[in-house]
Amino acid sequence: MAQKLYVEVKPTFSGEVIMPVLIDNGGTFEKKFTAEFKRLSREEGEALQARLDAKDITDAQVLDLVLHGWSELTDVNQEPFLFTPENRVSARNDWPTFEASIVFSFFNNVNPAAIKNFVAPLAT
Repeated sequence: MAQKLYVEVKPTFSGEVIMPVLIDNGGTFEKKFTAEFKRLSREEGEALQARLDAKDITDAQVLDLVLHGWSELTDVNQEPFLFTPENRVSARNDWPTFEASIVFSFFNNVNPAAIKNFVAPLAT
């Protein structure tokens, strides 16, 4: 039976999330926080890629697979905004860019070159 390689890293990694929020003058405010993501195995990554290629997955479903937590978020009373399923739904309902921003951060941290190739055509 093959052995498993051990590498001294956590099964998760952190990434900065920048969530754009529209403000009164037509500009945007960038809400920054940190997300904690699950490291995917090759098999899990390939399965995710297949669903992305087939356009058979939503941002929420991607996060179900990879989101492990967040930090640096507070509620309206300036208390920590805890990582719970209910709070994730609440944030998604109140802030339409919430989940998309986290998904972008995940892919930007996993494969920055792919994000550059994805974003570049949008800039033209």
